[in-house]
Amino acid sequence: MKKGIFAVLATVSAAAAIANVKFIDLAKISNDPKLVAAFNYIKQNLPFYDHWTSDWTYNRPKTEFIVKLEENYTLFSRLDNKNEEHFLLLGDIAAYLYNLNDSAFYSKVLDNYQLAIKKNKEDFRAYWFIGYFYAVSNSPAEAVANFLTAQQLLPDQQPPAFWNDYAFAALVANMPSHCLFAMEKIRKITGEPGELESQVGKVVRQRVVGVSKDSSYSKKDLWTGTKGRKSTFISRPLGIKILVDSSWIVSLYNYANRQTAFVLTPPTIPNKEGTEIHYTIALIMKVANDTDELEHFIDNFVAQYPYKNKIAFSRRFDKMVAYEIKDKTMYAGIGGAHSYMVGIERDAPQFPGLLLENPATLPEGSAGKVTFYAPSGSRGRFKERIFYAIVLDSCEDIHDQSLAIFKTFFDNQVIIE
Repeated sequence: MKKGIFAVLATVSAAAAIANVKFIDLAKISNDPKLVAAFNYIKQNLPFYDHWTSDWTYNRPKTEFIVKLEENYTLFSRLDNKNEEHFLLLGDIAAYLYNLNDSAFYSKVLDNYQLAIKKNKEDFRAYWFIGYFYAVSNSPAEAVANFLTAQQLLPDQQPPAFWNDYAFAALVANMPSHCLFAMEKIRKITGEPGELESQVGKVVRQRVVGVSKDSSYSKKDLWTGTKGRKSTFISRPLGIKILVDSSWIVSLYNYANRQTAFVLTPPTIPNKEGTEIHYTIALIMKVANDTDELEHFIDNFVAQYPYKNKIAFSRRFDKMVAYEIKDKTMYAGIGGAHSYMVGIERDAPQFPGLLLENPATLPEGSAGKVTFYAPSGSRGRFKERIFYAIVLDSCEDIHDQSLAIFKTFFDNQVIIE
């Protein structure tokens, strides 16, 4: 069944076209004149079937291309020399037939591209081709995953067409930062905007709404969340993604005076006497002024404690400071306070949101009909430096257990751009 992915934006159709066959070397498949003629037919008629259309308005019948492409698919399938080039071509022909509403070829598209990957796992084209097909088939998670793999395998001479398809996949996955990133790659290679940027670049940029450090924002303006075994909280303005176990209690706060907080309460931990003890993990975030310093920001929290020892907690970030804190006068009945505070400073990245975005799947429309979807907008990152104070508020009785959870959280559940 055709999934109406092209309905994301009506103006995208010209850029959203499968033309991968142009990057296939027929000489590595066969020099047989009959096959050369078939290959040339496929390339010469691409505008008729390199994209899906709901209404056939061309002056040549659709059945002509279906019959011819099916013949060519059979012709190339009979070859004995089945290398990666061969499977890429079969995958493309199957994709063109799928675009002509021959749904039986959907699985053949994926099968052939996967066989090409098995033949050569280092060839970026197979991941590119299958990623793009997933993108136009409303499987954005698979599309993005394959494009990211292909990106790691790109040659020095990168084809602008790859980045144009990457941008399209990011667009339909509701990942504007990745879309803008790919568009900029094309500009650097060619010196001018790519096809997709020419059509929707302005729209994509307008989707990312600016924020001001001196304004106030509600927590709903700052955060988006998705539920699962681990809930995901993302704040594009603050440049952070937090993964939280479903059993943890989450408290969010509004943004005012350039500062906000995110507080987590994990399940209690029993001490040796069996007493269930609460502890918390908090993140305090501040958008810095030009003269603000990380050390001073952290000192405002730790100065009050009689014992505060600067420690080497992690090497994840270049601008970072950490303290171990003890205070016997606090939580006296459970061994006294034994806490940690980690301070991090981050500049705004060139493409804010790259580490935060997740692909979003569009809902299915009605069979046989085009459904139009409007991509959602999002707030951009604060342009200034941001300070992050990540705090474990615990006690001596459960120090080892709570610290282990805190370290796992810091290492694996917090992503800061």
